[in-house]
Amino acid sequence: MRNAMLLTALIVLGMFYTTSSRATLIETTAITASTTLGQFAQAPYLTIDKLNDGVISDNPPYNGYASGFADTSGLITLSLDQAYDLTSFSLWNDINVNNEGVRTFSLNFIDSEGFSLGTTGVLNAVSQFDAQVYDFGQAFVGVKTVELNVLSSRVQIEIRELAFNGSATFAVPEPGTLLMFCAGMLGLVRFTRRRL
Repeated sequence: MRNAMLLTALIVLGMFYTTSSRATLIETTAITASTTLGQFAQAPYLTIDKLNDGVISDNPPYNGYASGFADTSGLITLSLDQAYDLTSFSLWNDINVNNEGVRTFSLNFIDSEGFSLGTTGVLNAVSQFDAQVYDFGQAFVGVKTVELNVLSSRVQIEIRELAFNGSATFAVPEPGTLLMFCAGMLGLVRFTRRRL
C-alpha cells in the first residue's frame, strides 16, 4: 500500500513538473501590435508590425515603428498569441538613437475575458541602443493583451523593438480532477498487484 501511494505521488509530481512553464522571452510572432496612431510619412517602411520582428539594429535601413510628428502620445495594443504570466518588459527605444522616441509610458494588462489585471505606474524611457528592462516586481498572471499607453515622446513615437519576459499560463487541475486521477492510479496499482 505504501509503495502504491508513493508511486501515485511521484506520478502526480511528475505531471505538475512537466506542465509547469519556465520563464522565457516573449517576442516576435508571439506578439501582434496594432494602433490607430499615424504613420511617419517620410519613412513608410517604419510600420507597426516592425515593433516585434526581432531586429534591433540602429543602422540604415532603419527598423521599428515611427508615428507621425504630431503623434507624441497614444495607445499601442499588443495582443499575445496565448495567455502569459508576465514579469518584465523590454523596450528598445528610438529607431536611430538620436534622442527621439518615447519618454514616459504605462502598461495595462488585460486577460482573455477583457478584464484589467492591473497597470504599471508611469515608466520613464531614454534613447539608448540596449534594451531598457522594466521589472514588474510581481507577475501579472493570465495576460492576453497589453496596452502600451505612450504618455509623452520627444519629436514622435519611435520604438525599434519590444518584448516581454514571462511564461505561458497553464491551467491548474481542479482538486476534484486531481483526486479522481489519484484514485484511478491507486486502483490501477492495486489491480496490478493482485494480478501478480
